Amino acid sequence: MNRQQFMQAMEMYLHPMDQMERAELLTDYDQHFTMGLREGKSEEEIVQELGRPEEIAREALGERYDTRTNAEMSAMDPFYATTFKEMRPPESRNRATRNFFVATGLIFLNLMFVIPIGLSLWSVWLTIASMSLLTLAPVAAAVDYLFLNHLEKAEIFVAIGLFGIGILFAIASKFVFRAFKNITLQYIRWNARVIKGDVSV
Repeated sequence: MNRQQFMQAMEMYLHPMDQMERAELLTDYDQHFTMGLREGKSEEEIVQELGRPEEIAREALGERYDTRTNAEMSAMDPFYATTFKEMRPPESRNRATRNFFVATGLIFLNLMFVIPIGLSLWSVWLTIASMSLLTLAPVAAAVDYLFLNHLEKAEIFVAIGLFGIGILFAIASKFVFRAFKNITLQYIRWNARVIKGDVSV
C-alpha cells in the first residue's frame, strides 16, 4: 500500500467523523508521510509504521465506530462507510460524569507525573543544545588574538577540538528534539482523544 492508497482508505474509514475533525486527522497522517520521506523512508515503510487504516479509524472513532453496520454494509458495498448521522449514539448514559472523571484523572496524571517527566526530558535536550555552543570556540580564540594579541598553539588545538565536539552535540540535539517533539505531540493527541471518549481508559 502506498501513500495515496493509505490516505484514500483512511478517508473512507473515517467518513463517520465530523468533517473538520477528519480533515485535521488526515493532515496529521499526511505529515507523517512528508517527514518520513525526508528521512529517506519509502511510502511502504511509513505505512507499516502507521498500521492498518481500519484499526487506526477504529481507535480514532472509539464508541462511534459501529462494527456491525460497517461489516454488513461492507459486504454489500466495499466503498461504504457510515455517515455522521448514521452513527450509533454512545451507549453510556452517564457521559458527562464519565468525561468529568476522565478529565480530572488526566489533570492529576499530567500535573503529578507527565509534566515533571516531560520538563526533565526537555531539559536534557536543552542541555545538549547548549553544548552545541562549543562550536563558537574558534570565534573566542579569534577574539582573544585580535583584541588581546594573545594566542597559543594549545589554544588553537583546544578551539578546534571544542568546535568538533560542538558539531556532534548540535547533530545529537536535532535528533533528540525530533524524537521528543513526536512523543509530545502524540501524547497531546492522546489526551484530546481520551477527553472526547475516542479511546478506552
